[in-house]
Amino acid sequence: MTEIRTAREDDIGFMMQLEELSFPESRRSSARSIKYSLNNQAQKVLIAENDGIRAGCAVIRLHKKSIRIYSIAVSNDMRGMSIGKKMMKHIIDLAKDSNMTRILLEADSSDTRLLDWYRSLGFSDERLFEDYYGPGEHALRMVIFLKESEHNIIRSKKRNVVVIDSGLEYLYDIPDLEIIHADEYLGGDSYQSSTGIRVFNLCQSYEYQTMGYYVSLLAAARDQRVIPNVTTIKDFSDTRIIRSIGEEIHRIIQEELAGINDKEFSLRVIFGQSSDGTKAKLGRALYRLFESPFLEFSFKKGMEWRLWAVRAIPPEESMDIPNIRNLAVKYFSQKRFSISRFRDYKYDMAILIDPDEKNPPSDIKALSEFKTAAEDIGFFVDFIYKDDYSRLGEYDALFIRCTTNVNDFTYQFSRYAYAEGLVVIDDPWSILKCSNKLFLAERMRTGSVNTPKTVILGKGNNFDPVEEGFGYPVILKKPDSAFSMGVHKAGTKAEYDRLTANLFESSDLIMLQEYIESEFDWRIGVLDNHPIYACKYYMAFNHWQIYNWKEDGHDNFSGGFETVDISVVPLKVVKAALKATALIGDGLYGVDLKEKNGKVYVIEVNDNPSIEYSVEDKIAGTGLYHSIMQSIYNRIEDSRSEKRLVSSL
Repeated sequence: MTEIRTAREDDIGFMMQLEELSFPESRRSSARSIKYSLNNQAQKVLIAENDGIRAGCAVIRLHKKSIRIYSIAVSNDMRGMSIGKKMMKHIIDLAKDSNMTRILLEADSSDTRLLDWYRSLGFSDERLFEDYYGPGEHALRMVIFLKESEHNIIRSKKRNVVVIDSGLEYLYDIPDLEIIHADEYLGGDSYQSSTGIRVFNLCQSYEYQTMGYYVSLLAAARDQRVIPNVTTIKDFSDTRIIRSIGEEIHRIIQEELAGINDKEFSLRVIFGQSSDGTKAKLGRALYRLFESPFLEFSFKKGMEWRLWAVRAIPPEESMDIPNIRNLAVKYFSQKRFSISRFRDYKYDMAILIDPDEKNPPSDIKALSEFKTAAEDIGFFVDFIYKDDYSRLGEYDALFIRCTTNVNDFTYQFSRYAYAEGLVVIDDPWSILKCSNKLFLAERMRTGSVNTPKTVILGKGNNFDPVEEGFGYPVILKKPDSAFSMGVHKAGTKAEYDRLTANLFESSDLIMLQEYIESEFDWRIGVLDNHPIYACKYYMAFNHWQIYNWKEDGHDNFSGGFETVDISVVPLKVVKAALKATALIGDGLYGVDLKEKNGKVYVIEVNDNPSIEYSVEDKIAGTGLYHSIMQSIYNRIEDSRSEKRLVSSL
């Protein structure tokens, strides 16, 4: 008889033996890691016993709404007895009892037998992670959605229902499309209580109290997703809203219309795309703001181009568009449609980005993950730009995802948002403290954090690295350098003299540090004074930094990386990182550290740390993005609770 129980410390020997027999050396957990899992409340270690004999082990991680299986293995002499299946059933039952929505795992994508076994248990393929276990060793993310879960209901396929009040023949043979008359939708019993549908209102008019107006109004009352919604319909006729929305995409409008010599221009956007294929970027941007299938935008040029008017095109006019069927097929085949503001999000979040930045802290895929995570938690999300300063008052939170600096727009955004009462990451104090290496060096010194030996040099100094016990090479830094730019290594007296002279041309003070050679830098991500990810960033080829700016654009620009589970990072590294960030604040930081001769050195604390898709998130996956968004959400809730408490006294 097979029984599943919680593991104890006296099971560690068995688990270590099972690791050696079941996994390649590079993928095995250490005894320390296993012990950490036993004592970690966020993890659970299960032991399967068959007639009292240990037969298998599973390590799982407990998240708020999901379980991630870290490892599952069965002894060789116990295979063929359904031990693994019984452990998996136990995990599924545990997830259901805990009201979890899904179970996740990663498996070797080349192990077809293992993948087929997981599929036989109900898991489906979700995403391929290249080089997950090492170069050329890919992993397949697999997931099982629990039937009773709310998440599964949300993810279930929605019916596309098109409501019309006159014939649109090109729609009738498009697959998976229900086409009904407005009378049936408004009065029919079958659509009054349907919540799993997506309604497309293609009536001829959306004017107040017309059939089209009532379709969108009643869809909203029924909690059905409708395009266009009533808010969008009202926006068509409000010139103030049209002007303000035009400001949101001001930059795109100027770029896309730059080559037009006329003073007026109109653009038709049909099913989310420009009807003639031109100005595609502008068409997509406008559709996201005015989500409606048939639109015409009018622009006028004075000093600059401005969005002047928006008109909902009667659907019957679409019959004259040559490629209308192709546009419709592509539109209705989408799995997801952009989410409008009409949905009841609790809070609004602005994510500040700079599309022109060469090395942003998050790539496009990571930004998409942040947006999805924020929406899951309860945020309406807008990506904003440096020209959107005046709009900050519209939001509850600001999340900055472009490189921060005290002397540019990022600090201004952070400071103003903070003054307006928004929750801000990065907060202005963190930007001030982390942007200047001189401040950081002094802060670490006063907090007794171990750092490389450091001195601050002023113009006209006669400092001699050899006489002062540094020797060569030494590191010279500009106070406000970022991404290792403005950081130099002087290997000789001549290099030292040349570099210091150059650096003093733009700064009255520079920093000199002892050079600590290492194969890689640790980066520990910290949020709310807790570690959330760990990476090893290796030095660029034939270079002493992780980035070689002289090789920009080439394969040797940066070294490799290795994302590491927090549980296996040396404890002294994690402690040093947390000690350093405690001197800065409780925001989101990336701490760079080096290890040498048994000692750990904090190199610097970065606000606005890099979080790129399939790099920093390689272990935590989507959980990393959710943890950051959840922190912002909790901060808003806490601040509102404090305000309510004060107001009640």
